Amino acid sequence: MINNLSFTQDSLRDCLAGLPPVELKGMALLRERRPDRQFFPQLESEQLGIPRETIAEAVTEIVAYTERCRRAAQQLAKLTPIPLTAFSILEYGI
Repeated sequence: MINNLSFTQDSLRDCLAGLPPVELKGMALLRERRPDRQFFPQLESEQLGIPRETIAEAVTEIVAYTERCRRAAQQLAKLTPIPLTAFSILEYGI
């Protein structure tokens, strides 16, 4: 699949940058529970009523997304290295 394609540095960057953001149900629930961007959600008495099915769907979705990302990273790791000739890295000028 990805092995038969020829990517340049620019085309790979454009391909990855062109991916739309993913909206996961679990992340939306976290945003709802953390309005002040605190690390842990603040659960107040009126906010405890998340249906069990919704939590199960959100967790399942995050687990599936994590697996897809892992597989994509494995495929990217198999790509042939691309020489960076467009710029020089002065720290490694030896």
